[in-house]
Amino acid sequence: MSGHRAISVVVATRNRAHYLPEVLQSLAQQQCAADFEVIVIDNGSTDSTPTLLDAWCHRDSRFKTACEPRPGLSRAKNAGVRIASGNLLLFTDDDMRLDSDWIESYANLFAQHRHGLIVAGGPVIPIPQDLGAWPAWLGEQALQDAGSLGYPEQRELRRFEYVWGGNMAVPRVVFDQLGLWDETVGLQGDARVSREDSEFFEDTELQDRVRKAGGSTWFCSGARVHHRVDRRLVTPRRITSTAFSRGRNEFWQEELRVWHQADRVPRRNGLRAGASLVRGLVRWSFWLALFRVSKTAPALERARVAAFESGRELDSLRAGRKSTRLFLGAARVVFPVRELLLRMTPTIFRDEGR
Repeated sequence: MSGHRAISVVVATRNRAHYLPEVLQSLAQQQCAADFEVIVIDNGSTDSTPTLLDAWCHRDSRFKTACEPRPGLSRAKNAGVRIASGNLLLFTDDDMRLDSDWIESYANLFAQHRHGLIVAGGPVIPIPQDLGAWPAWLGEQALQDAGSLGYPEQRELRRFEYVWGGNMAVPRVVFDQLGLWDETVGLQGDARVSREDSEFFEDTELQDRVRKAGGSTWFCSGARVHHRVDRRLVTPRRITSTAFSRGRNEFWQEELRVWHQADRVPRRNGLRAGASLVRGLVRWSFWLALFRVSKTAPALERARVAAFESGRELDSLRAGRKSTRLFLGAARVVFPVRELLLRMTPTIFRDEGR
């Protein structure tokens, strides 16, 4: 085969020899008409990763490996970009399992959008790190508060909507025109770092750079990856806590997509918003009490939705008001109630019958 491939897949890895065979096997089994290569960058591993990669590359000529000893996910990704031969570069992580049409889905999307600065990403679906089943109390909808990413349809994403770096596609022209991944933000070794002027990770930073240059981010619904998640971290307490925070965040995201500036968001009726907030907290309390007894997925789902609505209604009290007195007054009540409800939420993370 020629040294030039149509598509290059870049995988950065660090001390994940126990996970690597899964993602490499799912890449080797891709059903794709386009010619592709896989470049695995060893980001300073001290386990058996180098030996594993050498053996894999000897078995399959589509696989290459190189080393970037300086810790940093962006540094490793950039090392892969520099040696990749493809005009379309796909990025995934070393703890993923990919659907067999992952590459083909991206190839089809970019065949329809050949012009302009476009990046894309696809669904990220959490799975237990041991590849077993989730416990019976965890419903599918609750996964969005356990590390799931997805949008209802394939489309161009709006402002404040992002895809994740563990499942992204970036044409080479984007890097040629706008530069590589920002190495000052994101994961470096075992820690996340950010610039003083930015809380962004490397994936959101690149998408903002593309949008600022007149480009866009697309959601590719067929490019699905399954992300290993430590099942001990997926607890009812964490799920409901995340749902409350996500409700607060999504209120502003939805309003800012329309009004663009926080001070232009319309003011809501204080009594109605306060009543909705109280109802949300009462529902959260009721369904939590039921879940403590039943440990069933429907009860947890209703508690999770109520936590989301409570967070959303709390921040709605801030919109359109020059004074934060109403919001702060409500917050003095809501946050202690939230802490009490979270302390009452079980921290079970598995079925006793497993």
